[in-house]
Amino acid sequence: MYFSVVFLLRVFLTALALILAVMAFFAWKRRRIAPEAPIFALLILSTAIYSFGYAGEMAQTTLDRAWFWLHVEYFGAPWIPALWLLGALRHNNMKSHLGLLFAIPLITFSGQLTNSMHHLYDRSVTLVPRGPFWVVSVERGPIAWLNICYLVGALLYGGWIYISRSTNSGRSATQRWIMVTASLVPLAGYLIYLIGYSPWGLDLAPSMLGVTVVLGYIAVFRYGYFDLVPMAQSLVFNNMRDAVLVADLQHRLVDFNPAAQELLPCLATAKPGDDLKHVLQASPELTRIMLGPEGAQRLDYEVGGEKQQFQVRVFPLYRDKRPSGSAAILANITSQVRLMRELRHRAETDALTGVANRRSFLAAFKRERVRSARSQEPFSLALVDLDRFKTINDRMGHQAGDNVLLAITERMLQSIRGSDMLGRMGGDEFAILLPQTGATGAMEVTERIRAAVADHPVEWGSEAVSASISIGLVTHESGEDTSLRELARRADMALYIAKARGCNTVVAWSRTEDSSHQRESAIFHP
Repeated sequence: MYFSVVFLLRVFLTALALILAVMAFFAWKRRRIAPEAPIFALLILSTAIYSFGYAGEMAQTTLDRAWFWLHVEYFGAPWIPALWLLGALRHNNMKSHLGLLFAIPLITFSGQLTNSMHHLYDRSVTLVPRGPFWVVSVERGPIAWLNICYLVGALLYGGWIYISRSTNSGRSATQRWIMVTASLVPLAGYLIYLIGYSPWGLDLAPSMLGVTVVLGYIAVFRYGYFDLVPMAQSLVFNNMRDAVLVADLQHRLVDFNPAAQELLPCLATAKPGDDLKHVLQASPELTRIMLGPEGAQRLDYEVGGEKQQFQVRVFPLYRDKRPSGSAAILANITSQVRLMRELRHRAETDALTGVANRRSFLAAFKRERVRSARSQEPFSLALVDLDRFKTINDRMGHQAGDNVLLAITERMLQSIRGSDMLGRMGGDEFAILLPQTGATGAMEVTERIRAAVADHPVEWGSEAVSASISIGLVTHESGEDTSLRELARRADMALYIAKARGCNTVVAWSRTEDSSHQRESAIFHP
């Protein structure tokens, strides 16, 4: 019986140490998707060394051999409270000073190894029989009591951190309460040992710490406590209207919210750890943005057979100032884009006729002047005025006048070329920009426009309203250095002459017919 109890307990502690060592290995492998995994892996490894050393100590019958295994234990035991507390602080985004956390463990480790020189750790060490075991009995020195206080304090403070930061429901609460339990279990076992109520005076800390790290392993890797996942899957994350994708530093999928799965059907079969290039292979443009630099970019994406516009904002994720991954938020801005287009259209077009207004026409006029100077190609400008339009308004009313304006506008649009631009300057005055068009070509186009209007009366009720236009034309030849205002003045001068000649005609500006006419063009003034 004596041999079997000692043997079985040693086998149990040795097996526990081996299991913990394997857990430490797998915890270390998760370090890229779980930022605190390296800390937890070191914690598990320290506990494994402590358990293995105690398995050797409790089976010894001589003090020298027991003292050897005590040294083995203290290659792991002093670091456990510091690593536990460091993990709690890091995960809860609290400041952690490594120098302060590991100062006492370093003193403990050094003090125990050199105890024979100063006896500040253990004042005396003896081996006494207790039941089937020979148990090491010590008179603790100041360093040992410092270590005990630190261990108790670290476990209590770590538990308090998890309690104070726990939530009422959800996966995060489950994770935190597992960690709280993991803090209290070894504390209870160690206190039982300190007050002398443990069976045969055995140290319960190795086995209790084994329970702690198993619970911690469940919280970390079964519930993803240290992963980016629980950070992302908060209530806000899951209920965001915008789609969110989270990736690690190796561009592997970490998480996504329901809005992302609804937008991207490919996510229905995706799982954490999948390569983003594979997951998003149906959308290479989104893949390019996700794998590219941080910032915001525009993405056109088809939803329900309709092309919609998204703003994709990619930004890095950090834990304790260390890069942990990246996230992309896909915001549907289709309605905003449409609104902006509508506002731009309203700002640049005439409300009645739908052609360019004065401001947008003037901008195009300026751009064509710059293009012409660069390419050394001519362009022409025509000013158009409806003949006797006031008479139509006075005789038939403004509604009839608007109808005439719309009909004439439609006929002018049908007569100009695709590269030409028609604009309304106000009232019954229009302008036509004819890019890359010399004097001969401009005369052909404007004559076609004039004839299209004059040859087709406008129907208004039972009456056919005859309408005509007068056109003043000017051509800016290549190599000239004439200002925009001067070109507009010349076109206005030609229009003035066309009106004087009896209307329904096209007049091209010529220097011989120019006079002291000083009226500013409608292009620059209402």
